[in-house]
Amino acid sequence: MARMLPSAGPIANAPGATRRLYDRLQRALPERILVIQQARWVGKSVPGEPLRDGEADFVLLDPERGVLLLDVRSGGLAYDPSARRWTRGHGGVTDDPFTRLDAAADGLRRLLADLAAPTPVAPVCGYAVVLPDVVVPRSGLGPFAPAERTIDLDGMDALAGRIDGLFAHFEARTPARGNAAARWWWRAAEELFVAPRRVRVRLRQRVEEAQEAMLALGEGQIAVLEMMGRLRRATIYGPAGTGKTVLAIEKARMLARQGQDVLLTCYNKALGQHMARETEGEARITAMHFHDLCWRLGGFEQRGEEVPSGGVARQAFFDERVPAAFAEAMRRGVPCFDAVVVDEAQDFLPGWWATLDAACRDRDRAIRYLFYDDQQCLRDHTPDVPGAEQALVLGTNWRNTQAIHDHLAKLLPGLSQIRCISPAGTPVEIEPTTPDFGAALRRVMMRLCGEGGVRPDDVVVLSGHNPSRSKVLALPQPVGPVRLTAGDERGAVRVRSVQSFKGLEAPVVVLTELDAYGPEKRHALYYAGASRAQGHLVVLDNALLPEQVARGVGKP
Repeated sequence: MARMLPSAGPIANAPGATRRLYDRLQRALPERILVIQQARWVGKSVPGEPLRDGEADFVLLDPERGVLLLDVRSGGLAYDPSARRWTRGHGGVTDDPFTRLDAAADGLRRLLADLAAPTPVAPVCGYAVVLPDVVVPRSGLGPFAPAERTIDLDGMDALAGRIDGLFAHFEARTPARGNAAARWWWRAAEELFVAPRRVRVRLRQRVEEAQEAMLALGEGQIAVLEMMGRLRRATIYGPAGTGKTVLAIEKARMLARQGQDVLLTCYNKALGQHMARETEGEARITAMHFHDLCWRLGGFEQRGEEVPSGGVARQAFFDERVPAAFAEAMRRGVPCFDAVVVDEAQDFLPGWWATLDAACRDRDRAIRYLFYDDQQCLRDHTPDVPGAEQALVLGTNWRNTQAIHDHLAKLLPGLSQIRCISPAGTPVEIEPTTPDFGAALRRVMMRLCGEGGVRPDDVVVLSGHNPSRSKVLALPQPVGPVRLTAGDERGAVRVRSVQSFKGLEAPVVVLTELDAYGPEKRHALYYAGASRAQGHLVVLDNALLPEQVARGVGKP
């Protein structure tokens, strides 16, 4: 029996003819063949040619022979050469299934062939129109619709032989290229059609330095990946901890392995560097934060242009001048990308979306996936993410312990609807800072890295201020049993601003210095900072609880 997707049976709303074919294919074909019902794919941009997106009622993948696309038409089908039109059995006008399948098969063959391999390879890629209710004459249905490319009522009764005949027909006309036994195309087909059930995540900041973990995706995440595979543009919403960055990186990898040139970007510089490390070695992925991309490709280094020193002028320079120069360079030159994947999209200004489109070879139909959480917007603007009103939703918290998740739910009651699958964890600590901030931080570091034995590398102090203006780094060193650093010194506790650490995570987070901000900003900083903690959270403040932050209450 063939292997089927979906494996539980035909899709519930499928027409009767499609359901019958599903059952026949499953029973008639050998186990090596994978049959995918209702398959769709996003084609690759080819310079000078239209995009070749495709779909088929069934895709048959045979690792020994190639690919077949099947389109099912119940009732009759006829071609009128004088009017050059196709009609269904009851006389209604319909599309030309043969021409559409021919283009889809050609596009799929190109997509599978565009894969890094020792030698160029491409599978046999053919198609057939299935007419399960009628017998097709030996002369076929027209000059472009020979009987060899149909499966009729008689063919349904001898399906295995008919499938073999179709492979032989297309092998004679479009032979496989390269060493078919290497099955390089098969790996690309698996990436394209089989949604991954597990995603390998390199957790660089775990307690054990070289530890790797496997993050099993829940049904919601699997559904999002499957849906993204069928959409050229999608927007994905998820609160902190729901795996947006993991999925963004994995989707970029999948697109790259399908032959797409991918831009993986974000607003946060540190997150951009993390993405670059995670995709190192993926030649088709360009991973960097948005302004670094605009600066490099906009030609600022070549011109030697300097950044204005004033705060307002500097902000305008990066919000307007740098993106505009990049977009203009793309219009004058050669756009670089087939697909764009954006993490932390809530921080992007509305005008930047057109800038990203300008970097794509087909700007009107380029692949674009946006991941966002509007509650984590730390810029002074209202998030404006395209497609937010129809966003796909992630509903499982993978990052935080149950204790941290419940703590955050006091700040954002909607988080109580998000499922948290992590262990219970230790209670969140609230450490008062009065009368002596330095003494309070020393007590915390002694509990964590002294008595508690936590490695300093696994602790991050997140401040509401830039480290250069934070009183944390102004304290005499060491602070208790550890040194504090604004860099990446091994064996020391890192100090970062909440803004710069968005999208990242650490086993232990100490959150502090939020008191200088108004209620709205403090709310956003508290949520963004506290949610970075995987295993333990310490809030270094005068008993400022999240429900007080949510109400805009100051210190008691």
